[in-house]
Amino acid sequence: MTEKSDKQGKLWELFSSMKLGLALLGIIAFVAAIGTFFPQISQEPDKARAVGQVWQALGFTHLYSTVWFRLSLGLLSLNLIVCSVQRFSGIYRRTFKPLPPESAAGVPRKIRAEIEAAVPVLRQAVERVMPAMGYRLTTADKEEMWTFVGMRHRWGNWGSVVTHLSFVVLLVGALLGSALGFRGYFMAAAGEVVPIQQIQIEKGKVSEDFSVRINSAEDRFLPNGERDNWYTDLSILESGKEVGRQTISVNHPFTYRGITFYQASFANGARFTADIKGQKIPVMLQDQGGNYFQAPGTDLYLIVAAMQGGSGQAAVMFQVYKGQGSQPVQTGQLTVGERADVQGQYQLTFDGSTAFTGLQVKRDPGVWVIWLGSALLLVGLMLSFYWSPRIVSGVLEMRSAGQGKLILGLATGKSGGSRHADFDALVGTLKERLTSEMATEEELQ
Repeated sequence: MTEKSDKQGKLWELFSSMKLGLALLGIIAFVAAIGTFFPQISQEPDKARAVGQVWQALGFTHLYSTVWFRLSLGLLSLNLIVCSVQRFSGIYRRTFKPLPPESAAGVPRKIRAEIEAAVPVLRQAVERVMPAMGYRLTTADKEEMWTFVGMRHRWGNWGSVVTHLSFVVLLVGALLGSALGFRGYFMAAAGEVVPIQQIQIEKGKVSEDFSVRINSAEDRFLPNGERDNWYTDLSILESGKEVGRQTISVNHPFTYRGITFYQASFANGARFTADIKGQKIPVMLQDQGGNYFQAPGTDLYLIVAAMQGGSGQAAVMFQVYKGQGSQPVQTGQLTVGERADVQGQYQLTFDGSTAFTGLQVKRDPGVWVIWLGSALLLVGLMLSFYWSPRIVSGVLEMRSAGQGKLILGLATGKSGGSRHADFDALVGTLKERLTSEMATEEELQ
C-alpha cells in the first residue's frame, strides 16, 4: 500500500512539474516551427504532395494530426490541470481566508513603514482608511498587539489559474474541431446544384446530406471602377426543396446546420451545349483552363483558353486536348450562338458567359469552445497583469502610556513599481488621517 502511494506521489509530482510543462511547450513550439517549413496537407494539399515521400512517411506534411503531437497536447493539458489543482487550495486561502501576521517578524521587510501614535487613533485610522481605499481587511486581537492583513484586487490571485484553464479549453476546442469537423472547397457555376457529399474535402468527413444551388455569382464594381466584393446567392436544398437561402460575400458567411459557407474566390466562365449523338449536355467551363469537359466515351478534353467581351458580345477561344497530350489537337473561337465540330465526335454551341464562385465549406464544432478559451485567456491575462493583488499586512504593538507603534509592510511581486506607489499612497493617507485626528483632539481639549 505504501509502495503504491509512493508511486502515485511520484506520478503526481511529475505532472505538477514546471519542467515538464516547459519541455512540452518546447516540443510543441519545435513542431510548429517545422510546420512552417513543410507545407501541411490540410492547408496546401498540392504542395504537400510534392514533398519527398520520405518526409511524407515521417509525418512532416501532417504534423498537427499525428498521434504523438496530439499526445503532447494532451500531456500539456494534464500538466496544466494538475498544476492548477495543486495551487487551488493555496490561492483559495489567500483570496478568501488570509491570515494576519503572528508578530512583527511576519510583516514584509522589503517595503515597510512605521508610524507611532496613540493606539486607539492608529487602529481607527487603519480600520477606516484601508477599506476606503479598496482593501478587504481581516484583523486579529492578540496579547499586547493587534494584527491585520488587507487585500486589494484579490481576484488577481486567480489570474494564473484562469490562464492555465484557458489553454486547456483552447486545446479541447481544437481537438473537437479536428476530430468532429471538416473543411472543404468547391467551385461551381451559376445554376449548378452541388451535393455537399461531393465537394472536395481537405480534412474530416461530411455526414450531412443536402445540396447547394448557386443561384447567381457576381463580381461587383463601384462607380469609380474599384472592386466592391464578390457575391454569391445560394440556396440549400433538401429532398429537392429549398430550406434556406442567403447572399454571401467576403467576410459575410452563411451557416446552415453548423456548416458555414465562406466566399473564397471568383472566376469568369462560359456556357456551352454539347450535342453528342443527339444527346444535349450543358457544359460550363472556367476561363483560362480552370476546369475541363471530357465528352463521354472519348479521350477528348475541352477547355476555355480565353474570353473577351460582355454578356451579349462575348467570345471564347477554346482548345481541345487528346489523351495525355500536352499540345492541343484543335483550337477555335466562337461567339454567342456559334457552333463548332469537335474532332467529329460532337457539336459544341457557345451559349454565353457565366460566372463561377469558389466557396470554402467548414464545420467546426469546437469553434465556440475556442471562443470560450479565448475569453478565458483574456480574463486571465487581465487579472495577472492589470489586476494584480495588493497585500498589506501589519502589527500594532502596544507601548506604555497608551502609545503604540504601527508596523505595516507590502508583499512585493512582479509589478513592484505600481504596488510600491499604492503602498506609499496608503501610508500617506494614514498619516494625513492621524494628523487630522490629533488636531481634532487638541481642539477638543
